[in-house]
Amino acid sequence: MAAVCLPLAALFVVLFLSYDRPVGGEGVGDEERKNMLLLSSQTDFSAPAEDSTLHVRTHHVKNGETLSRIARQYGVSMDTICGSNRLTSYDMLPVGAILKIPSRDGILHSIKRGQDIHAVAAYYRVPVAKILAENRIRNYDFVQEGAALFIPDAKPMDMVPGFIWPTLSRALSCGYGWRRDPFTSERDFHKGLDIRARYEWVKATKYGKVTYAGWLGGYGMAVLIAHPGGYKSLYGHLSRITVREGQYVKQGQVIAKSGNTGRSTGPHLHFELIKSGAHLNPRGHLK
Repeated sequence: MAAVCLPLAALFVVLFLSYDRPVGGEGVGDEERKNMLLLSSQTDFSAPAEDSTLHVRTHHVKNGETLSRIARQYGVSMDTICGSNRLTSYDMLPVGAILKIPSRDGILHSIKRGQDIHAVAAYYRVPVAKILAENRIRNYDFVQEGAALFIPDAKPMDMVPGFIWPTLSRALSCGYGWRRDPFTSERDFHKGLDIRARYEWVKATKYGKVTYAGWLGGYGMAVLIAHPGGYKSLYGHLSRITVREGQYVKQGQVIAKSGNTGRSTGPHLHFELIKSGAHLNPRGHLK
């Protein structure tokens, strides 16, 4: 292999710029670009900052806007927006609606008549002390009817130990290991799973930080999530992305919709699992 003359940082700039546009039909350099992304310390996991003051913003729904686009714009989950505004569907969003959107994931809950903070805490399975601290309440006896409380971590970061399937579908069109490339017919090593998911919602396999969201050459629209413990998960050929870089996501949170972007023979999800720079067979780790 020829020596690389560019400094590593400069090389990353060149590679990242190329992600913003599709690669040619031959997909030259896709694996190299992807591996540079996976091995970069810039896409490693880092814990969220401790001090993050809550802000509640309002958003007027415009014609043509989708919940996924709004969620990505504000860097929160679609579940946070649905739960805070009593929406019952990801796909039905009335034009002209005024949405309340907290600056981080959780749920805005309005106290009902006869309801106290203990009942709210029990319903969401969040400690009373945490709700009091988050909302700067000193005495829970004086929480008035109609008061809006922010419920942090209304869902657990990880629902189960390990990793969950990112789609409802578990049928594979291509597994992990040696195969014939569908475009070149050459023998190559497939480092992930191709899951038969036809334009369905894709969920985070585990709690983590979104460290890349955008175009990734032949992998099309892609999301990379860094998890605690040196793990990373990659989701490729997406038709829609609902998260943005720097956002923290919980296990099972919707992050995208599967699709047919990049070098793809049909709608599916390309899914990879990496540990400290080495690819793993996801089948052995998914619950």
